[in-house]
Amino acid sequence: MRKFLEKIKFTDVDEQVPYSSEINQKIISNKEEPILFENIKGYKTRLIAGIVSSRELLASSIGVKPEELSETVGKALEYPLPLEKVDDAPFLKNHYQNPDLESLIPIPEFYGGKRYLTASIVLAKDPISGRRNASIHRMMYKGENKFAIRPVPQRHLHNFYTSALEKGADHLDIIVVLGVHPAFELAAATSYPDLDEFAFASRMLGGYQEVEINGIGVPVDAEIVMVGKMLRQETEEGPFVDLTGTQDHVRLQPLVEITDLYMRENAIFRTILPGMKEHKILMGVPQEPRMKKLIANTIPTVMDVVMTEGGGSWLHAVVKIKKRTHGDGKNTILAALAAHPSLKRVVVVDEDIDITDPVDVEWAIATRFQADKDMVLVPGAKGSSLDPSAGEMSTTCKWGLDCTKPLGAQGFDKVI
Repeated sequence: MRKFLEKIKFTDVDEQVPYSSEINQKIISNKEEPILFENIKGYKTRLIAGIVSSRELLASSIGVKPEELSETVGKALEYPLPLEKVDDAPFLKNHYQNPDLESLIPIPEFYGGKRYLTASIVLAKDPISGRRNASIHRMMYKGENKFAIRPVPQRHLHNFYTSALEKGADHLDIIVVLGVHPAFELAAATSYPDLDEFAFASRMLGGYQEVEINGIGVPVDAEIVMVGKMLRQETEEGPFVDLTGTQDHVRLQPLVEITDLYMRENAIFRTILPGMKEHKILMGVPQEPRMKKLIANTIPTVMDVVMTEGGGSWLHAVVKIKKRTHGDGKNTILAALAAHPSLKRVVVVDEDIDITDPVDVEWAIATRFQADKDMVLVPGAKGSSLDPSAGEMSTTCKWGLDCTKPLGAQGFDKVI
């Protein structure tokens, strides 16, 4: 992460600030652009936010242009590159056993006055196959060396945890990593069959190094590394802010106990504002190449996919195609809805539309769409639990807008 910071512009805050929600207010007033807090009251640890608050920043972190981001991510997914194992890392120089985290890391306050780790990458091994998984999970601070963690049911970490308990264990061993290169954050937010997420990040960076902690590889330049146990015991977690900016409710979740803490000298604590730009970028971008690949099975001429910020980078998408036959637009709608089950609305446009520009997309809707013949409705479909308007068991009416030009028709082209 530090090498990336050397390449970008960021606001450097020297004056002393408390670890409270005032930090979040300053991040927002900085338009969520990169900001480094050098002096957190009561801590030696610094704090960083906003480093991937735009597609441009995320693309620059792996050395590509924004328009090349989806293709680069897609190739890395297909050809991951294992990390080189080394014996030492800067974070190993400061080691605290059974740490009192209150005195060591500045965990900010969020919605409802709760304190959370929000950029926490959780590493674990499958108790059955031994495969490593990396995923980002919010972790609510419960005092001393304990957190409540929110593993999403049916995702990898939750499956590993339940497998461990079913085999008779009283916990799942985990490692929590904070402050790594953005490529590793993007990787941890990515879900792909049998993927070693860190090897995926390594490919985007042209190779990387890792050091093993308890048999699990950790990127060598991580700022803060915590070794812990995800216990059978549960505790209340929440309320929190979802990806859509709405409130998630309080529920019982596994308790995590941290046994060891490692930190770099002058460590940088990483935070992400929930429901804001970075959260959306990290969740939405990994879906785009995955969706494109699946849509291509139906429409080989699909050109690009963007998850839109207004849809939380999760519920709405725009797909660009080269239309070749009648019905391509509607077939693309159905393929896109199947490719990302949480998707609620998809807009399909021609190759002359900039799908990263909401004004251009709305222009296509205004000039190339008629609701009585170009809209596809899928009522009663299983949607996303993040959609507060969805009905019982998250059922929703999904819909698609075919905003492609009729083949051979006149008067639909841009002239200015």
